Amino acid sequence: MAQSDVLAMVRRGLARLPGLGRGMAAGPGPTGAASKGGALGLLDVDDLKGLNASSDFDTGDRLLNAIDDTLRRALPKGLGVERSENGRFVLWLPGLGLDEAAALTERLRHLAASVVVEGTTGLMARTLSAGVVRIGTDESRNRAVLHADSVLARAKALGGNRTETARAITSPSILPTRAEVEAAIDSAAIEYHLQPIADLRDRRVAGFEALLRWRKDDGALVGPAPFVDTLDRIPEAGSERLADLACAAARPLLAEDGIYYVTFNITGAVLDGQNSPGCRWMRHLLDTLPPDRMVFEIVETAIVVNPARAADLIDKLRARGVRIALDDFGTGLSNLERLRRFPVDILKIDRSFVDGLGGAGREEAILASLVTLAQRLGTDIVAEGIETERQVETVRDLGIHFGQGYHLGRPARAVDWLGTGSDA
Repeated sequence: MAQSDVLAMVRRGLARLPGLGRGMAAGPGPTGAASKGGALGLLDVDDLKGLNASSDFDTGDRLLNAIDDTLRRALPKGLGVERSENGRFVLWLPGLGLDEAAALTERLRHLAASVVVEGTTGLMARTLSAGVVRIGTDESRNRAVLHADSVLARAKALGGNRTETARAITSPSILPTRAEVEAAIDSAAIEYHLQPIADLRDRRVAGFEALLRWRKDDGALVGPAPFVDTLDRIPEAGSERLADLACAAARPLLAEDGIYYVTFNITGAVLDGQNSPGCRWMRHLLDTLPPDRMVFEIVETAIVVNPARAADLIDKLRARGVRIALDDFGTGLSNLERLRRFPVDILKIDRSFVDGLGGAGREEAILASLVTLAQRLGTDIVAEGIETERQVETVRDLGIHFGQGYHLGRPARAVDWLGTGSDA
């Protein structure tokens, strides 16, 4: 069947779905929270690596570009498609129920699979897999994409070339509400703890990483995973209050002798958003603290939907003296593609490489290669997850000058670190 026939067939199918018109252009995707609710689909080309290996990377890029163009032309008005930095396609489907969204995504998946490009060994095409999820009216874009990614992974595990769906994921009894998070910020129950980053050559503290913690009523400390997504949706007053807490934690440490910088984690919502709470939080930090004493770490889970906008923001931050780090480098999304795309100053090597040192694996060879790469790029390396003195000695002997981990210091409140800046 010719591609034009398939396109016509799909559009006839779309016209039968409630609320969708025939042959309309795609609308833009949301830039913040998925405020209209509806659904989200995530499409990924099956075995793109195999195509690149059998043909070349140019063929793979041309196939992705052709699929992108086809999806944009086929998607009805009011819906949106965005291509993420790792070559996946995010379908924004406001107002659609899960069943309608799954039917639409399945038709678009078949249409995309019919796209053919010329490769080095002939015509090339690939099937696609898809994950479709329902999104709530107050659910952030990043969380919806992460949810769809887990559903897409299930489709891949079942052999690919299929669409999988899932219902809403969160339970109010498990995840805190926005009101609860705002109240925790106002009462300073959410606070910043700081963990030292040591120069392994002399054990002096070179900097600190600021880590969010929620002190519960029973005294337990909770990490940011359950509530960081909600922080991307708090009102302006809440984001400014959170920035005040960050500045209050960092400012006295930056006055200590030998403490050169404090690092803060940033998510994809900060990199993509133009006026999100995360962006307001960042601006407040930049207006309060010296930019040349700050590092912003792109967390491994940060899904960057608009790489061009993210790269522009990074360039502007670096022009002001801010340094950029890639967190958990070597795993997941924090990989060579991200290093190629974005100018960064620090690679924070994931703890899994440090854990494997001295075993039967190839961690030493990989870390030695990363040291050479970093030297060529003019980039510092921080080894994360250092738990023993032997690991300190090993990574130092490999040429890694900076480290972070419980052996060098556990996260603590800023006041607990004051006056201790000489040694880790």
